[in-house]
Amino acid sequence: ETVDAAVCWEFVQSFFSRRDSDISELWHHARMIPQDDLFPHKRPSFARVEASPVFLPHCEDPRIVSMGLSAMEGPWVDRVGASEWPDYKRQVRKQYGDRVYAVLPRGMDAACELADAVTTYLGRGCSVSDDDALWRASLEVADDLVIMQSDAQGIYRLMAASLCSPSDWRLEDKLGKTMAEVHGPIPRLNADIGPQIDRFFSRLPLDRFVQRFNWSLMPHSQYLSRDEWTLTASSDALWYRAERQSLRRLPATGAIAFTLRVHICPLAALKQCDSALESLWAAVDAAPHDLRHYKGLDILEPVIAKWRCENHAK
Repeated sequence: ETVDAAVCWEFVQSFFSRRDSDISELWHHARMIPQDDLFPHKRPSFARVEASPVFLPHCEDPRIVSMGLSAMEGPWVDRVGASEWPDYKRQVRKQYGDRVYAVLPRGMDAACELADAVTTYLGRGCSVSDDDALWRASLEVADDLVIMQSDAQGIYRLMAASLCSPSDWRLEDKLGKTMAEVHGPIPRLNADIGPQIDRFFSRLPLDRFVQRFNWSLMPHSQYLSRDEWTLTASSDALWYRAERQSLRRLPATGAIAFTLRVHICPLAALKQCDSALESLWAAVDAAPHDLRHYKGLDILEPVIAKWRCENHAK
């Protein structure tokens, strides 16, 4: 669903109070490489490493902590066109079990509603409502699927997820937690934008789909990233990881459906995009110490230095 910029700006203002220091700083639109096509066309199919970047979010917003909301563009979720994605997800669940798929009892109705929304979107009709409904729906798409639902006090908690491509977090650590608790390990986030996140969740209308992006540098090309990185003196490879997230409210339960779609490409692929590497190094160099540590940039520092030297990057 595409909404023009004027409507989007009005929407953002509707759920942020005037007390926020600078609403315009919370509004960023990540550059699309290439431009998204409207559904039913899909973005690139599954590949362990993609040949070129699909999104370059750091080019528009280099900050590590920001809301970065924009109106949904392109397909809501990426349709699976071959067996690689479901095979990959089945393999991950076989290995990790409820550490990658879990539904709390109070999240069951919302999980089934999200499953229905996904299968209906794909033209498959409604799914069977049971404990594995969300899992079966997740096999139809490349995205991970997450449910955030408010408790009796109106506080949103992570209540269900099919999470096979986490970006360095663990479902078992976050399940049932509030948004503040989920974001607790991220330096500055709760202090800087925690109240804005709470207002966004409580005020998101039914007819608004929004998206945001994260970016990371990684020493490996694995979609599943749960454990601490292992580097050696010979480590010299880097990958660019971009994560497109979408948020929408489900009409029956009022829960927030949160999707995550990860794309990975070799860092060298950014050379083909004007100023992409220059913008990345500027963002890396400008990152505060605590956020550098959170993103693993301090651990990657010798690998980054070696890569920049070998690739003649400033």
